[in-house]
Amino acid sequence: MSVFADFQVNGLFPSTVGGLGATVKYFPRILGSSIGATPATPSSTSPVGALWVPGDNKLNGKNFRVEAAGTFGSDTGDPSGTVQVILYAVTGTQAVPVYTTLAGTTAYVPLVGAVGSWSIVAKMSGDTASGIVGGSYHAYVNGLYNVAEAVTLHQLSGINFGSGNTSLYQAAPFGLVVGVTFGTTDATNTAKMYQFQIIAD
Repeated sequence: MSVFADFQVNGLFPSTVGGLGATVKYFPRILGSSIGATPATPSSTSPVGALWVPGDNKLNGKNFRVEAAGTFGSDTGDPSGTVQVILYAVTGTQAVPVYTTLAGTTAYVPLVGAVGSWSIVAKMSGDTASGIVGGSYHAYVNGLYNVAEAVTLHQLSGINFGSGNTSLYQAAPFGLVVGVTFGTTDATNTAKMYQFQIIAD
């Protein structure tokens, strides 16, 4: 197996989101940012820092996997809140990104004061001739199936694995981001991501 793209996070240096607000919070890249400052992107209006799918036909007509994993909690705030982790594809342009839901957990009610784990594995394929990208996925929460094997929530169309999308970073065919939505806004909301990679044979 080869890693074709890596978000450069790990168990020692995870990407973290949380705090107030009930809109999607996208995990930022932690490397390459200003010292002591958390990047403000990716965001709903900017895909800067996304995990970009490689062009130059590296994945054209091939099966590949997208793997992401992390934790949520231990929140000490509202026990009725939920947490949901979603994998999104990024198309459109750098200035006007379009985010498409591919896979994710259900809205899960975490235990107050306890850390929970999440994992998403999407098995996908696509090719320039059809322009279609899709596949299947499954998700775990706390080591148990949260979503059994299912078809990706949406397919992508118009994808070119060769020349890519010249309106995206380095003409990537498309990008990927992981976002977290907390059902209740609370200052103690926390989620971390320890792995985010594109892997293929």
